[in-house]
Amino acid sequence: MARYSRVLVFYNRASGRGLSGEAWKETLQRLRGISESLDEIAVEPGFDIAKRAAESVNSGVNLVIAAGGDGTVREAAAGLVGTSVPLGIIPIGTFNNLALSLDLPHDPILACELIESGATRAIDVGVADGRNFFFEAAGVGVDADLFPIGEQVKSGRFSGILRAIRLALMYKQTSITLRFDRPVDSAYRESFRGKSPPRRRKRFRKSQSFLTIRCSFIAIGNCPYYGSNFNVCPGALLDDGLLSIGVYRDFSKRELFWHFWSISGGRRQYNPKLEMFEAKMVEVTPKRLLSVHVDGKPIGTTPVRFEVRPGALQVLAPARKPTESTAADLNLRED
Repeated sequence: MARYSRVLVFYNRASGRGLSGEAWKETLQRLRGISESLDEIAVEPGFDIAKRAAESVNSGVNLVIAAGGDGTVREAAAGLVGTSVPLGIIPIGTFNNLALSLDLPHDPILACELIESGATRAIDVGVADGRNFFFEAAGVGVDADLFPIGEQVKSGRFSGILRAIRLALMYKQTSITLRFDRPVDSAYRESFRGKSPPRRRKRFRKSQSFLTIRCSFIAIGNCPYYGSNFNVCPGALLDDGLLSIGVYRDFSKRELFWHFWSISGGRRQYNPKLEMFEAKMVEVTPKRLLSVHVDGKPIGTTPVRFEVRPGALQVLAPARKPTESTAADLNLRED
């Protein structure tokens, strides 16, 4: 069993499934077994988790645990980026995207067992414009406009459904220039995780690092999932030092709706109109201003620059199990 001198636990009882009082007492009791000093903070609306997590590093805390949903985990992680203090996750939210990508158990006691094991894994962190971290995915376009409405619907404000439908029906594709840190041919992902590759883009000049494309929106994935377990960047890996860039081009409104329906709940639906790229950096410059979000949080409008910070966050999680298709994909990745 791993031992820690000081542990800080953030508990958001309002998250998704929540826990009964007895279940949380049992979880806390289990966690107290790994440290001589454990502090619990009950997260209330407006509390700055990221700031408190960052401060805890300077005060000698050597393990931070987030018990909550994606928002709680995201904020705790933001305060630990670039430090050696690991993040333990007890996923009790509605969707738990990062936990799903890390293959973490959803049962609190099993999550405690993993934390007790001390198994640590370094994962990548995405950053937009040098200051906005994301751990799941960022988005540019209609996706960024619709996400806040989806959160309202999730909170019970169903009037947002009409707004979402109206916005989706009015939205038009636009021309966007993508500039990578490498030639386009190198960034283009030929292998689609075991599926036949999508339609092949024309060959570009060897040194050409940009392309202009018309599309509905662009997803920048650090991991495959975000939102309602939408598999927006299939095959994205948390520890490969690359961002996965999914370009949703030439989708009709009907096709886009059905595609998102097909990939919800963590499901994966291959679509040849989805083109995938991989790079350490991508700049997105559209013909007209488009909204931008990171992990569902609006951060403004384009142009925007996305980068990856390899291995910038330590998490308590099992090592990734390479699959046959993943191993093949890794052979195609170029720096």
